[in-house]
Amino acid sequence: MALSLAAAQTWDLVIVGAGVAGLAAARHATQNGLKNVLVLEARDRIGGRTYTVPLNISLPSNAPVPPVVDLGAAWVQGVGNKARGLNPMLKLSNQAKIPYVNVSSGASSYTPEGVEDSDAWYSATETQLEKFLDYLAAYQETSGASNSDSVAKVVDAYVAARKLNANQRAALNQSLETEVVLEYADDTQKLSARWFDQDLDFGGGDALPGRGYGALAAYLATGLTVRTGHVVTGISYGSSPVTVSGRAGSSAFSIKAKRVIVTMPLGYLQAQLSAPSPTLFTPAIGKTQSDAIKALGMGLLNKVILVWRNADWMKGILTTPWLTVRNPTSPGEFSEFYVLANTPAKLPVIVCFNAGDAARAAEALTDAESVRRALAPLRHVAQAEERKLPDPVQTIVTRWHSDPWTLGSYSYGKVGIAANTRTRAFVTLGSGRVRFAGEAAHADFPATVHGAYLSGVDAADEVLDELLRRRRRAKF
Repeated sequence: MALSLAAAQTWDLVIVGAGVAGLAAARHATQNGLKNVLVLEARDRIGGRTYTVPLNISLPSNAPVPPVVDLGAAWVQGVGNKARGLNPMLKLSNQAKIPYVNVSSGASSYTPEGVEDSDAWYSATETQLEKFLDYLAAYQETSGASNSDSVAKVVDAYVAARKLNANQRAALNQSLETEVVLEYADDTQKLSARWFDQDLDFGGGDALPGRGYGALAAYLATGLTVRTGHVVTGISYGSSPVTVSGRAGSSAFSIKAKRVIVTMPLGYLQAQLSAPSPTLFTPAIGKTQSDAIKALGMGLLNKVILVWRNADWMKGILTTPWLTVRNPTSPGEFSEFYVLANTPAKLPVIVCFNAGDAARAAEALTDAESVRRALAPLRHVAQAEERKLPDPVQTIVTRWHSDPWTLGSYSYGKVGIAANTRTRAFVTLGSGRVRFAGEAAHADFPATVHGAYLSGVDAADEVLDELLRRRRRAKF
């Protein structure tokens, strides 16, 4: 919907981006007294990197969840515990009366030929990963720990120090792909060793939003003034009010705001600041802040989503939610799967994951080739059990790196960052007239939906403090 506004109108708050951070900021500001709040979104939809789509299948009337799937963020990471409390996304689910599904972390592993791995292999992968993570934690406490060291460099040091044989190294490589590369969405050569795994978590197991994250985004957007299809190209904050300009289709727009919250994904923001002559911010962001933004990593986690009419063929073959079919030449490439049929969601869906460089390379493949490569390991598992794998009735391939509005999936600590890089990256501009929010901007919970949500609420709180002079709320 195009803007139709009086030229002289000044908004209390304009939020750039209708992802979870932007919607959370708008909702919190509106509910706590700001009268004129506007959200501008470049896409033709809300939700940002939370994107739920319907499946072309019918489910029984008593199915635990509807036939939908998340193309982006899918998990509530850490449902919470007594010390931390309930994860904010589950609090939101309860408010919206949207159910969620608790999931387990059970996993199984198979050889390239589709035969389940031996107990010895399971033990080796668990043992090597545990020992390596202990070694990495000890390294982080040494005086020799350097911002320039990658996780891969520490892996090499560990292998040499422990004199691992070929089988032990293979077990370690597999567990790193499954537990590190897949989680952080980039390769160990790019992950900072010194600042690895420094984030906080809510504890407890994980969960899936019962109707997908799209339902939560829609709930957050209820009652808000949101304009999709509005691309912000300039934010002039040198004086008050701030001028936000851009385009909506073939029309240009320019509006005024007392405060602005920018929730653009890190990858998009990095691209804007790396342009030969950056024009997004006027005055230009200072070099220290710009360098900090560009120093953070933007990972990539893509999905090949395979959908069947029912899960009958999986019975007796696939028994755990997580499934690894080892790739002998490229560990982690088209080898990691999540079987939704083996979760309480009971959807006849398997999601194949690629992360980091493997995901970047796979974006050049056709959909048909990506689906073929994702199905091949599953066919081996079925054939090993003398069963036939039926063709899926629907397939979806994501390409978040090629998406011009995200240029990646979520942030991580890249080699070269310092302890305060994330803080330096997202300081306010123009004496507080412009501030940032989003998963990348949250120092404690980056790369999570709840981190994005909390950062939006925090940014809105700061705006409320400045504009309404109210006391800050108590922290969670």
